[in-house]
Amino acid sequence: MNIDNIQGTRTPFYLYDTDLLRTTLAALQAELHHHPNYVVHYAVKANANPCILREIKAAGLGIDCVSGGEIRTVLDAGFRPEQIVFAGVGKADWEIQLGLDHGIFVFNVENVPELEVISHLAQQSKKTANICLRINPNVGAHTHAKITTGLAENKFGIAMHDMENAIHRA
Repeated sequence: MNIDNIQGTRTPFYLYDTDLLRTTLAALQAELHHHPNYVVHYAVKANANPCILREIKAAGLGIDCVSGGEIRTVLDAGFRPEQIVFAGVGKADWEIQLGLDHGIFVFNVENVPELEVISHLAQQSKKTANICLRINPNVGAHTHAKITTGLAENKFGIAMHDMENAIHRA
């Protein structure tokens, strides 16, 4: 990596070490070779730079989107719909419809009302929506308070006591 020629470059300036990324992805692929039923999905919210996405795609990873904009971005980058997980919280109807129209792999469902919206839109479109229920186990991971997601007060996912109802609704 040669960064000698960046003097005078306007800001903001981002430098990505794609050699390191390729090395990391190769190590991941080598490990996944031992676990044929695992699929790793890259979270686009971490970095949607087209160069990064090309490397992720070349490595054969799936893709995790949290918005309709991210779904469009990864489709434009050449990812196949069956590689896309839509895991966003607070999905808008148009975003759900976009996923349905393209036949994405799965919607991660956060709550029963969202499940009902996905079901309604799928029925209107005469499509089947693949879903995965995100369960909130109400277990603390002892991380920073601003990034916890598994406690009941975080309101991410379906509460354990609502799980059976959500399964029956699905």
